[in-house]
Amino acid sequence: MKKLSGKKWTLGLLVVVMMWVLAACGGGNGGGKNAEAANAPASSAGAASKEPILIGMSTEATGDNAMNSVNLYQGVQVAVDQVNAKGGIDGRLVELVVRDTEQNPTRGISIIRDFSQKEKVLAAIGGFHSTVMLAQSPIIMEEKFPFMVATSNVPASVESGMPWTFGVRMNANITAQYALKFIKEHFQTTKIAVLHENGGYGKGAAAAMTKVLEAEGLKPVAVESFDNAKDKDMTAQVNRAKQAGAEVIYLFGQGAANGYVLQAMDKLGWKVPIVGENGMANKGAQEVGKELAEGTYAIQTANFNVDQTRETAKVFLADFTAKFGHIPTTFASAAQGYDGAMMLFQAIEKAGLSGDLAKDREAIKNTLETNLGTYSGVIKDWEQAFTPENHDAVDVNSYLMCVWKDGKLVISDKQ
Repeated sequence: MKKLSGKKWTLGLLVVVMMWVLAACGGGNGGGKNAEAANAPASSAGAASKEPILIGMSTEATGDNAMNSVNLYQGVQVAVDQVNAKGGIDGRLVELVVRDTEQNPTRGISIIRDFSQKEKVLAAIGGFHSTVMLAQSPIIMEEKFPFMVATSNVPASVESGMPWTFGVRMNANITAQYALKFIKEHFQTTKIAVLHENGGYGKGAAAAMTKVLEAEGLKPVAVESFDNAKDKDMTAQVNRAKQAGAEVIYLFGQGAANGYVLQAMDKLGWKVPIVGENGMANKGAQEVGKELAEGTYAIQTANFNVDQTRETAKVFLADFTAKFGHIPTTFASAAQGYDGAMMLFQAIEKAGLSGDLAKDREAIKNTLETNLGTYSGVIKDWEQAFTPENHDAVDVNSYLMCVWKDGKLVISDKQ
């Protein structure tokens, strides 16, 4: 595949993704079975004669979250390709049934219902847009349908009595704990202003940072919100944070919106450290902020701009690059998508499939909770990623602080 960059790359990739989505919508069982079988290696010829294992993917292929969601999809697709290259699971190929929520909670709910009831999908992965994920989570519980949340940061999508959702994502509560420790250690301050988009992603981050500060008898010096899709002038919000005496900004917008915050800070002649997460890792922040993004921090669970030290990560990156012609552009989304998918496939293999959909879903859930066993991932090694009491695999030891340097997101010297 020819390597593209910037807006041309984004547009071209989104067109390809939408072709995948439309192909999935065109077939009752996902539409990709024949292509998968045709590309399967000779050793898996027997697998092609069996019905595929259908895995749903609910994500946002369109809208302002598209780039991160595309990286999530690509990470999952690499996992699917690797499993199918080995003959699938119990001789059955894995097939993705991809659906675009269009960042619409109502559509997201319909997708889960369709996965569970109409399309007979065994389990699913996805969950980038947090507002959609919050709407989907209780429906996932109603349907008793295993779902791997690979990116959405909102704690309630996995916690709070949600037994059927499992997270390989950066839980906002855990991220805030990591961020506060980092800020105190490296910037010697707790005067933090939270600037966030007004959807589930930003609200979850704001609530989480407020919570961890309150645990130490503190509070944010300012909490300001913005409309990620519409607001381009952040001067008022940034000025209030400045006037409140903020010495660090905890920034949770998506891509370009974060760049507009950087522009507002420059307009006011104000420069303090900025710490964010996936939204700051999105190239939109750098494309809008340009040189102003230099030195801003983005919490990730992986970084592919450096030589990989983990064997799983080396193989993943080689396969990803061979398939898509470039490294991931949002590192955490791709890594979490891959590791989440592989954990799900491992659980399916360990549980075994009886053909009774309800029983098989229950068996997968129970296996994830109690018998997943050791998994060596792109992010880290897990002994047992989940327990009945904890459905979040990513902890504070899974994080990696990255920083924008010379137009690249690299691993920070500060950890």
